[in-house]
Amino acid sequence: MGSLSKIEKKGMEAERPSPRRSTTATSAPATAAAMIAYNEDLLTEILILLPAKILLRFKSVSKLWLSLSRSLISSPSFCHLHTLRHQPEPSFLLRVAPSEYFYFSPTSKSFFPFHFNSTETTILQSCHGLLLLECSNPNKNYHVYNPTTRQSRNLLIENEFLFGLRLAYDPLESLHYKVVCVRTKRDSIHLCEIQVYDSQIHKWKRFEVSYDASLLKQFNDGVYWKNCIYWFTTSDQLVCLDVEAGFRSSHPVLRLLTIVGLRATGKRLFKTSGHVHFVDYMMNSLMVYEGIEQYCGGLVKYSVNCDQITASFPDRISIIGIVRGEDEEKWRLVFHVPGKIVAYGFDDGSLEELIDFRMQKFYREGKHQFVRHDAFQFIESLDPV
Repeated sequence: MGSLSKIEKKGMEAERPSPRRSTTATSAPATAAAMIAYNEDLLTEILILLPAKILLRFKSVSKLWLSLSRSLISSPSFCHLHTLRHQPEPSFLLRVAPSEYFYFSPTSKSFFPFHFNSTETTILQSCHGLLLLECSNPNKNYHVYNPTTRQSRNLLIENEFLFGLRLAYDPLESLHYKVVCVRTKRDSIHLCEIQVYDSQIHKWKRFEVSYDASLLKQFNDGVYWKNCIYWFTTSDQLVCLDVEAGFRSSHPVLRLLTIVGLRATGKRLFKTSGHVHFVDYMMNSLMVYEGIEQYCGGLVKYSVNCDQITASFPDRISIIGIVRGEDEEKWRLVFHVPGKIVAYGFDDGSLEELIDFRMQKFYREGKHQFVRHDAFQFIESLDPV
């Protein structure tokens, strides 16, 4: 709309129009805008291309846009279509204290404080554009939260014998999300109870299963991918919980996956841009695998000799995540050394310093500010909760 007004202005200066003609020219764009605004199909095709935050600002433009935001932009079908068509670069929420977070964008190199409504808020997990939160003010409770729209849904969960919670959501699979709750039974440490919350019906489904509780101790480290939650046990076994099996048969299925070959003791799971990556790391090397089959089969996607990294950054690195670059084939490892966040390009071995936060109050010389459970990758989306 801004470029259109410049063209009109240039034409008006050249032709020296009369005031009456100027009024007509001015009203034409307004009429065209109104026609577009009331053509839902055309409007959808236009708005679907805009970033989520831009769409949310429309509420303050005019009564017309406020009405549209309530009807079209806020509708679950539009939100889902927007998520499928608009794939922004991922950002991170980084925890610097128990309930203190910073927003970080590898693309724009933005870095600033991020605040929740409750001061006693802990992020348990990020899954696509949604967060699973634990709030302790005054009593412990849990929420599914969209940090872009600031919408939240409270989950009624008992804390007794709770092993862990995981959010299961992928808009490529479903418009709706699930929350998986694992707990032991009061009368047996070997008998577990799995509860699954379905956002489509806003109800919990309960399953009693006989699983070895030791396999579930690291459940809170689980990553959701293709209807399953994956995590490593304390003995480095890879475990898979098939969430959807509980809705196809009697209960969710838990199974151990066979891994070919010897692997490093340090392991991390990352999900980004619809891909799941496994990282095996030791003191001077990183092995990156893409996908469950590739990891179990020992098919390495990227092999990184850390000597180049340590030559520029001698301190031990702490991995924040793996992100896709502007080119879909260009993936980068984002890591942290005391006072800085750096990106390593898998394709060319390049190193780019993204953020220097040594002037921040939380910085401590020689110490990592973000460790394993302090980085939460998410994308800006309109996904409803």
